[in-house]
Amino acid sequence: MRLVLFFALFLTSVGASSMRKVSSNGTTNEFIDVNDENLVRVSLNEDGSTPIPLSDDDFAELSNLHSHVNENSLAAGNNGQEEQLHTAEPIKPNIRARNAASTNPGTLLRLTKKGLDYGTEIGSRLLETFVRTMAIPDFESDERSLRSRVRNLKLTQFSMPVLTNRLISPSSLGFKSNGGSAAIRGDFQVKKKILFWISVSGWFEASISNLGLDIQMQLVNNALGKPQISKVSCRADIGNFSFKIHGGGIAGWVVNLFRGMIGKKLKSKVQELVCKKIEQYGMERGNSFISNMATDVRLFDGLRLDYGLTGAPNVHGVSFDLPLKGETTINGKSDTPFQPNALQLPPTDTKMAAVFLSDYVINSFLYQAHKAGLSQFQLDKSRKVVEFLRSNCDQKDICIGRLIPALEAKYPNTTGSLHIKTSTQPAMQFMPGQVNLIADVVAELKFANTPIFSFNVHGNFDVKSIEIASANSIITAKATINDLKVTNVQTMVPDLGPVGDVIASLVQVGKPIAEVFLNDLGQKGFLLPSWRGLQLKNIDISLFSHTLSIACDMLYTNI
Repeated sequence: MRLVLFFALFLTSVGASSMRKVSSNGTTNEFIDVNDENLVRVSLNEDGSTPIPLSDDDFAELSNLHSHVNENSLAAGNNGQEEQLHTAEPIKPNIRARNAASTNPGTLLRLTKKGLDYGTEIGSRLLETFVRTMAIPDFESDERSLRSRVRNLKLTQFSMPVLTNRLISPSSLGFKSNGGSAAIRGDFQVKKKILFWISVSGWFEASISNLGLDIQMQLVNNALGKPQISKVSCRADIGNFSFKIHGGGIAGWVVNLFRGMIGKKLKSKVQELVCKKIEQYGMERGNSFISNMATDVRLFDGLRLDYGLTGAPNVHGVSFDLPLKGETTINGKSDTPFQPNALQLPPTDTKMAAVFLSDYVINSFLYQAHKAGLSQFQLDKSRKVVEFLRSNCDQKDICIGRLIPALEAKYPNTTGSLHIKTSTQPAMQFMPGQVNLIADVVAELKFANTPIFSFNVHGNFDVKSIEIASANSIITAKATINDLKVTNVQTMVPDLGPVGDVIASLVQVGKPIAEVFLNDLGQKGFLLPSWRGLQLKNIDISLFSHTLSIACDMLYTNI
């Protein structure tokens, strides 16, 4: 039944922070909120990696850090050995371990009462199409003194009854109908024994009105992490049923004497047939549709996004929820060393549906991308970068060779390349009104494939809620770089002289380029759970603590 199928579709579709002071002794970081003087201590593993998993309180401090950098700078040595020009280490978002695993979903799909009503409306239209085109099978009845056979049944008129929905805790949907009408025409053959068997054949008409249906649909979480209809139950009750026999010849009047008995059996058979078709259609076609839910989304280079259910679909007040993982994995291996925080679920009753996305979804992606070595790129294609990385340039231009004359002498008429990769896992946090991203990267400058110097950059990025958009089930964003701070500069060749001004210039050139790079990635977007034929409309995007809320109306076009 397309009604059940469609409801399964809709059940699965859908201020700045305070300044902080930071100190570190190598194994413990202290975060002190200047406004409220709260002190939070977090410990690191011996190898500097993040302990597993993370609690809500732990992760609340993750992205509010501001780098505290020592600005001391030393001249490069003349003995060809590496010499550190800046001793401050970049701050790492490390959080203490948690004993118990979280049961919070990374993503939650919610269908509101308004969405359920819209789904019921669409479902009624789908059900009407199904009923008008379905084949009605022949049937026979054989009792002691009455044998009948009905065939060539056709629906000659049908008016869809009005459907209403209701939620049945903990994970079922119910639908009821009233009103509606139908007319059926068919051929019959009846044998009636009075003193001897009388055989009569002809055709009949049956009229039905006020068709009452009571349908319940149970949803579960199957072994593949997809929603599944485990049971469809149905009860049909025809309020008014009239039955008239035509033909039959001379003996037809005998059969008409038993028209009430025949009509009663036909009514019962029609009720049984209606429910059988609904249950069969719901189980077969409904589950076939649900199985197409994209719970395993391929990203790139072995990264996959797991949108599998974390539990059974469940009733929540007047809404129906699907809790999803939202974890990025490498080739399906789930090993993200932290868990989602509790989602903030604001009221969305004015919309048909909502997608609540935890910052865990983005952070698991950033973690796996860093772990797999995929968060790196080469800055050698941008025109501004290429112009700056030349060893020779005109007097009116600025290039790295003019700032470091030793490079011009050692590598004349050469353009360098800048390789950048993350040094630690980037960390993102959703906050009221904005998104904050902290990233530490290592940049290495090369000339003629020879490393010249390297340095660390601590970046702080913001995305305002007004710069987040959603279209075609893809969420996009535009970032602004708040601050880039250089740390830990190391030279690999002798006699370069002071390079502090060079790094400062390089960072200033790189800041708008990095924004363009980030925004190119942001416009590619992040895929949300989606279904063919479902369009999101009237989208409202809001940011809360650890939660991105996408409330929307829906338009289903596959009718």
